[in-house]
Amino acid sequence: MKRNLKGKKIVVTRAEKQAKSLVDGIERAGGEALLFPLIEFAPVADQTELKQAFQNLEKYHWLVFTSTNAVDYFFDAAEEEKVKFYFYPDLKIATVGEKTKLQLEQRGYRTNFVPIQFTAEVLAENMDENIRGKHILIPRSEKASDEYLEVFVKRGAIPHAINVYQNLKVAHKAEAVENLLAQKPDYITFTSPSTVQAFYDLLPEKEHTLNSVKIACIGPSTAKRAEILGFSVNALASPHTVDGLLEALKNIEPHVQTT
Repeated sequence: MKRNLKGKKIVVTRAEKQAKSLVDGIERAGGEALLFPLIEFAPVADQTELKQAFQNLEKYHWLVFTSTNAVDYFFDAAEEEKVKFYFYPDLKIATVGEKTKLQLEQRGYRTNFVPIQFTAEVLAENMDENIRGKHILIPRSEKASDEYLEVFVKRGAIPHAINVYQNLKVAHKAEAVENLLAQKPDYITFTSPSTVQAFYDLLPEKEHTLNSVKIACIGPSTAKRAEILGFSVNALASPHTVDGLLEALKNIEPHVQTT
């Protein structure tokens, strides 16, 4: 049975600029959001590879975006370089998730493919049945996984991933995480592998197991990172969105094995 979050303290580790929808959702459900941003974003310092990609857009058949950040940093750079995408009418765009699709549409572009399940791996498995020999440009975070690129390669495609933004750790004082845990949170939410790693790196060694705090992850790659680091995942969002994460929190179960 679905429950609200009344009386629950829930840590939100997402970047502060992206945390509002999750914080608002927690508070609407009666919970208390403890905002503890662990990462922030910035464009990559060296944009040489990105500029080269802009100069060779005619060779690409697909653009693939796996996050709203990738959309924003890619098109911000394109505007600075005065790239005219109407010169490339055959260039198709694929996005992972409805929010990435919406972000693209707000930029004035439309997506040609969104996978049923919001993961890069599912996108790579199902995008374009005639993908063999086609070039795919993938703007992304410098910390993005390469696993879905291997899926493209196995299907005969030619993926070209370029880093367009950085995931930077927020500089918290050494005692910050101890003060956070002293508030006795019920749940900690992670929305990317980077947030999991950043949190782990801040923890005193004796706290690494977090036995008294349940963990909720937005997607399988985030959950995988958590389990590699020794955390038990108690809830996995389905779909892999903020709304899905909120529903998972309301229906949290004992440890969920994700591998």
